[in-house]
Amino acid sequence: MVLRCGIVGLPNVGKSTIFNAITSAGAQSENFPFCTIDPNVGAVGVPDERLERIHKYVKTDRVVPAELQLVDIAGLVQGASQGEGLGNKFLGHIKEVEAIAHVVRCFEDPEVIHVDGTIDPVNDIEVIETELALADLETLERAYDRTSRKARSGDKEAIAAAATYAKAKEAVAAGRQVRSLDLSEKEREILRPLFLLTAKPVLFVANVSEEDLHEPEACERYRKVAAYAEKQGAGVVAISGRIEGELSELSSEDRAEFLKDVGLEEPGLNRLIRETYHLLGLRTFFTAGEIEIRAWTFHEGDSAPKAAGVIHTDFEQKFIRAEIYRLEDLEEFGSEAGIRSAGKLRTEGKSYLMQDGDIAHFLIGP
Repeated sequence: MVLRCGIVGLPNVGKSTIFNAITSAGAQSENFPFCTIDPNVGAVGVPDERLERIHKYVKTDRVVPAELQLVDIAGLVQGASQGEGLGNKFLGHIKEVEAIAHVVRCFEDPEVIHVDGTIDPVNDIEVIETELALADLETLERAYDRTSRKARSGDKEAIAAAATYAKAKEAVAAGRQVRSLDLSEKEREILRPLFLLTAKPVLFVANVSEEDLHEPEACERYRKVAAYAEKQGAGVVAISGRIEGELSELSSEDRAEFLKDVGLEEPGLNRLIRETYHLLGLRTFFTAGEIEIRAWTFHEGDSAPKAAGVIHTDFEQKFIRAEIYRLEDLEEFGSEAGIRSAGKLRTEGKSYLMQDGDIAHFLIGP
């Protein structure tokens, strides 16, 4: 399972710089608006220190992290929902992702042009969110008009759909995001095919200066972004695009030395990737054997058979049971055999809900 997160923001806020640093994909990153037109897509491993901890006890040549796809979407501007700056095309790209990482400029640099001529992170956020909302409003109005005609004939499904579209349309028109609404599962199912932009979970990425990175709370612009995110029930992470860009060009040895010099334990992008992964409601289980140690992605709340289906669809269809242990058990008893001897290897059936960090063997039938 590989899900996609779109990186959005105004032009020249550091989106492509951050994308390049994460993926080393070499997306264009220049000091002029609309440098990125077609979306760049990069696959990135999700940093997880548990893989190396497992590897200490299970010897193998291959250690494979979970994967996340990031999509660098061109900078949006005011009027994008009406086609300004190729906006309709860019908004269409956002429809195709499952979550949004919204990059907000919080750094001062006279050499980097701001599209509006002044740096105001909350205003920048509201420009983007307004354009997403206007696009959703148009989508909902079309869906409502189409469905309400059918609802007048007494069609029960059309009546339910029209009511749901009206509820979402009224909320968006009042300045609320669809993701903030208290929706039933049925209502969510009705809205899902519309791929509404304001229904997607959002992580705000405050691109701060090198000086502000160590204590972002001291930066007024970051505090404004954090307060806005809290009000929206969204997450926020502070990184310095400039530092991450420099790190991405170094060897692993030089990178470790650079991090030490600037007083960081890990690249900020590691936090960003992990936060994005969790934003999507994703969790990780592991398989560990002689061939490889691998991290697998599942949705929180998935049953053991559904999680097993991530490996192969046959695993879900032919699931019999799962043998589960935890990393802490491996570290205490030293091997799977030791865990089994200690009676710590659990046998779980079809109703078991997988937990983040489970190490699993799945037994399947013919």
